[in-house]
Amino acid sequence: MTWDIQQKMRAVIIGGGKGCRAIIELAGGTFLKELKLEILCVVDPDPNAPGMVFAREHGIPTSKDMKEALSTIPDIKLIMELTGSDEVLEDIYKMIPRGIKVFDHTFSRIFWELGNAQRESIRQIKEITELEQKIEKERSSLQLLFDKIPELVIVLDREHKIIKINESFASFIGLKLSDVVDKTIREVFAGTELHETSDQTVGILNQIGKTGEPGSFIWQSPSRNEVIWEVTLTPIKTPDGEIEEILGTWHRITEQVILQRKIESAELRFKSFIDSASDWISVKDLNGRYIIVNKIIADSLHMKPEEFVGRLPEEIVPEELAGIIHEHDKIVISDDHHRTFEEIVPIDGRDHHFQTARFPLRDYKGSIQGTCTIMRDITSEVVLKEQLIQAGKLAAMGKLAAGVAHEINNPLTGILAYAEDMAEDFPGNDPRQKDLQVIIRETLRCRDIVRNLLDFARQEKPKLEKLIPNSVIEQSLSLIGKLPQFRNITIEIALDEDIPFIQGDPRQLQQVILNFLMNSSEAMNGRGVIGISTGYEPSTDKCYITVEDEGPGISEDKIDKIFEPFFSTKETSGLGLAVSWGIIDRHRGSIEVERSSKGGALFRIVLPAYEYLEER
Repeated sequence: MTWDIQQKMRAVIIGGGKGCRAIIELAGGTFLKELKLEILCVVDPDPNAPGMVFAREHGIPTSKDMKEALSTIPDIKLIMELTGSDEVLEDIYKMIPRGIKVFDHTFSRIFWELGNAQRESIRQIKEITELEQKIEKERSSLQLLFDKIPELVIVLDREHKIIKINESFASFIGLKLSDVVDKTIREVFAGTELHETSDQTVGILNQIGKTGEPGSFIWQSPSRNEVIWEVTLTPIKTPDGEIEEILGTWHRITEQVILQRKIESAELRFKSFIDSASDWISVKDLNGRYIIVNKIIADSLHMKPEEFVGRLPEEIVPEELAGIIHEHDKIVISDDHHRTFEEIVPIDGRDHHFQTARFPLRDYKGSIQGTCTIMRDITSEVVLKEQLIQAGKLAAMGKLAAGVAHEINNPLTGILAYAEDMAEDFPGNDPRQKDLQVIIRETLRCRDIVRNLLDFARQEKPKLEKLIPNSVIEQSLSLIGKLPQFRNITIEIALDEDIPFIQGDPRQLQQVILNFLMNSSEAMNGRGVIGISTGYEPSTDKCYITVEDEGPGISEDKIDKIFEPFFSTKETSGLGLAVSWGIIDRHRGSIEVERSSKGGALFRIVLPAYEYLEER
């Protein structure tokens, strides 16, 4: 703070409180430049009073003795009493000569108030200055940000005239802000590729004026070099809800649209690929939930592909199979490598064999995000393999049976002839007659076995003709109608009236059906229900003849053996099912065995439709 020694009003301040300090500040500033004060001394008994300390800091003399100060300081023009004490004021009047002005504490308070006003004014000015600087800084930052926005941005007034544009907009139209202010969008877009958006923009602006809501549209250039813009117009409102300005942006989205088209095309190609595939294809996340399945899976399980999404295997397939799926997925993720498995999936009550390839699915970083599974139905291959094995066994057994039968037949004929002659030589009550009858009975039994062996070995080639499976069944049922073993058996018939033709030997097919019916009767001890039905499966073009009973069924450990020669669970030759297998095999068909819904055994003859054979 600087002090002017040419001041005319030479003053002494009595009282060194806060008011003293305020007056010193006023005297040293510009606030009271018309009232020039020269502070000669500050008097207060307390040297640490605020005014005393402030005076010393600014080079103003101080004193604790008022009488001494007033008597020794020359040419005093003004005494300012700030103590507020009437006694002090009376002492001052007693000490000073005439002509010296005295401001008592009441008048001096004006200076105190002026000091406060000055400080408040300075504070407010400082705040306003700082606020203006802050506003200017923020305005500059906003303008910089506005200019750096890559989109084309404009601000319109209520009359839809331009009041501001950013650098991107200015660069695009090749004009400065001063060139476009108060112009319309149509005027500034003239001659640019966006001139055709003007009508749509005006329409949106009019709509905003009516509704007060933002509007947008997509514009695509008609030129050969495709350019696509997203145009958005947003009203800027006052606190009262009145539209004050409108912010417009032109965002070029050509690259994004082209990229999106490529992504959508890739997705369509992928979906088309997996939906056209004959293999089962699915994708699961790390939690084992399905993300994608193709159409053949959904169709096979009578669901829609979207019904799989977000679900776990146990929500769709049997629990045992779901456990196998989870286990195989864990192996693939743990090994971080593709693996091949064989899995069995029940479809419509029949087990289907699948050769399954599983491999980890990765994202762009290489991190495993789930598993992909490709399953190929190899049921027909498995069945064919089993048929080939069975056919090989039957062929080998046939050759063996033919040789054995011829070798045994002649001795049996001799034994039978001698036993019969001997029986004629003994009377009926002879004890030896009973033994001879046993020999004759067992010899005849052996001859029947040999005859069956010869029938099995010959494997007569079927005489094929075009026929309906239903007619074969009707003829077979007419043959057993009066047999005593079927007297207490009910036969339930369910024949498909629309079943197509097959090619077969009616006599041999009757032999197979009769064999199944006789086996069912024996299994039920001549009492119960036997079901016989026909059907057709368009997907495989195969016809079915099914015989099922209420007997004890066939245990799992014996199903694979029942078609082997000489295997029997009863006291028979065990050749009936082996012969039946050979007949159906020569008809280019197969025999399936499973547990019946009635609780017993179910035998299903599978034969190709006649049209299928013609195509082959």
